[in-house]
Amino acid sequence: MTKQASTRLASVPTARRGAGAPRTIVLTWRRTFKMCWASVRNRIGRSALTFLGIAVVAAFFMSSFSYQTILSGLMRRQDVHTQAVLEQAGVFTHDAESVKRQRDQRIWLLALSAIVCLTGITNTILMSVTERVREIGTLKCLGALDRFIVRLFLVENLFLGTLGSLTGALVGYLLSLLQIGMSFEFGLLTVGGALQALALGLPIAAGAGTGLTVLAAVYPTYVAAKMKPVDAMRVEV
Repeated sequence: MTKQASTRLASVPTARRGAGAPRTIVLTWRRTFKMCWASVRNRIGRSALTFLGIAVVAAFFMSSFSYQTILSGLMRRQDVHTQAVLEQAGVFTHDAESVKRQRDQRIWLLALSAIVCLTGITNTILMSVTERVREIGTLKCLGALDRFIVRLFLVENLFLGTLGSLTGALVGYLLSLLQIGMSFEFGLLTVGGALQALALGLPIAAGAGTGLTVLAAVYPTYVAAKMKPVDAMRVEV
């Protein structure tokens, strides 16, 4: 048994056996969170890769959304100075075709980043499953059901997805403020406009990053749950 598997098994609750029923492991939510946290710490390198991948995409989402939200607010202003700055930067335009083209470009960039994130996170989680085949086999031999394994992997990746999405969203928000200030003027930024962009963009960026993480974890989690105990224990890692 590997050292990491031993660490995880130390926190597994005592198996229960009913009258004439096969032996199974009862996993409470408290135990689930403890085991997931232990797994993240034991595999800090792999967890960091997943965290960074999610944070980058969430930052890109948040940066694009916040930039457009603040810019739209600036374009609605009627003061001459703001309109002159926007026209000088080539942003203020009444050309519907140009506006449509810019919107389509943003959509394609967001879709492409989502696909790259989904592929990268899925690959990282699959590699994590490969590294833990002996551990999964040990748990199954002790009576762990498929839903036991599914819960462990989903909660672990949900934790990383939420943390990475929130961190990336905050970084993307700061980058959008910096982009507005450097592209136009920092004096054009208002507290109300900045807070509005944060309030509207944070739930979207965090939700998108977390959702992509859960979606990416579906297939690797299925692979782990359906793994046969004998085959898993036979693999050398």
